[in-house]
Order: sequence, then structure tokens, then C-alpha cells
Amino acid sequence: MPLLEINGGRLYFSLSGVGAQDLLLVHGSGGDHTIWSWQIKRLRQEFSIAALDLNGHGRSTFREGDGLSTYTEDVLAVLERLSGRTFLVGHSLGGAIALNVALNHPERIAGLGLVGAGARLRVLPELLELLERDFTEGVDSLLRWAFGPRAHPKLRAKAKEQLLRNGQRALLRDLESCDSFDVMGELVRIEVPTLVLCGSEDRLTPLKYSEYLRDHIPGATLKVIEGAGHMVMLEEPEQLNQALREFLIGLT
Repeated sequence: MPLLEINGGRLYFSLSGVGAQDLLLVHGSGGDHTIWSWQIKRLRQEFSIAALDLNGHGRSTFREGDGLSTYTEDVLAVLERLSGRTFLVGHSLGGAIALNVALNHPERIAGLGLVGAGARLRVLPELLELLERDFTEGVDSLLRWAFGPRAHPKLRAKAKEQLLRNGQRALLRDLESCDSFDVMGELVRIEVPTLVLCGSEDRLTPLKYSEYLRDHIPGATLKVIEGAGHMVMLEEPEQLNQALREFLIGLT
């Protein structure tokens, strides 16, 4: 699996699949590339898929610096390694990073997939305080909001394990990056084809966030994944995969 050296650190990404269209998958707060396992498994027969660990997550080393800026550097570094213009998919914080790339480096991407994302991502101060004071309790509190009512308990357990493994430092920087993110007035500048995806039961980035993206990004399409919460790629992977597949085929 590829490793990049970037600003004195190590950046990991997986690379698999075949196909003329490249996809780059960007995880959300406290996650890593394995959150996309079902998408990689199902879509790699049709597309070339890369999925990275943002710095300080998974197999990538931690680099000091502003979260959103360093994470955007990570994505640009992987895009540089891929063969052509890439369809960039981001979940939650990953969606914020993808929007940042689309606004500042539009020539690098062929389109956007925004999953459980928003143009502004405020975080409750009480959650940040709890995560600093008692990390495990804070993770439990976050996960109570992260999944829809139909989600299997094993999914919550898997997500908790991942959040605890990636640790307090990474999650706090992620959520602070979300809290400071605001591009509500800039979406009209996005010129690449955009698919917005949201779980109907998402309580962290509710449907109104995705409706705002659809209404303010020129030509954007919104697909609502029925029954899913915020962790839509885990809760309803086949619905998400099909929505991505249909949109990508429509671009060719």
C-alpha cells in the first residue's frame, strides 16, 4: 500500500480497482480509510479507488498544524499521485476538505461526492469539553448521535473502536476544524459536477445541511438515503454505492 512523505511525516493511502475513473475517498472526524471498506469492495471492479488516512489517523503520522489546511495538503498530495482528474468523495469533515479543494484547486478534480456534509459544521462546545475531560465518555456521547435507529449495534462498536484507536488529539483537532469551517457564501463558485448524499435520519449533519448544498452549488444533485443516520457508508452501504455508481456513470 502506498506511503507518501509529506512535510516530515508519513501519509498512507490504499489503492485498488480498475477503471477509467479515479475516486479518492476521504474519511470524517476520528476515522480512517477503513470506514470505506464496503465502498472499496463493491466499486473497485468498476473504478480505480484510493482512500487515505488523514494525518494523525490510521497509519499516517501526526503532523502539527491547522487541521483543515494540513488535511487539504494530504488530499492534494494523493491527487498528485493519481493518474488523472479524480472524483473526490468526502464524509462529514472529509466533505469540508473536499469543498476546500473544489473551491481552491478545482482543476485537480472531476467532481464531488459530499456525504453527510455541510457548508458550515458547528460543534457543540459541551461535546468538545467532554472529549477533553473524559475522552471515552465523550466518544460514547458522540456515537449516540452518529447512527440511525436501524443501525446494528456492531456498527457502533466498530466506530467506537476506531475513534478510540485514533485518539483524543486527532478527534479534537478534527472537530475544531469542523467548528471553524464555513463556506456558506462561497458555494456558488463550485463548477464541478456534485452529488450530495445524506441519511434521512442524520442528526449530526441533518438533511437541511444537504439541501443547502444542493440549492447553492450550481447543478448539484441530492440523494437521500432512507433510514440511514450520519454513518451512511456503514449503515446503508449498497444504497450509497448505487448512488455513487449511477452518478459516475452519468458523467461519462
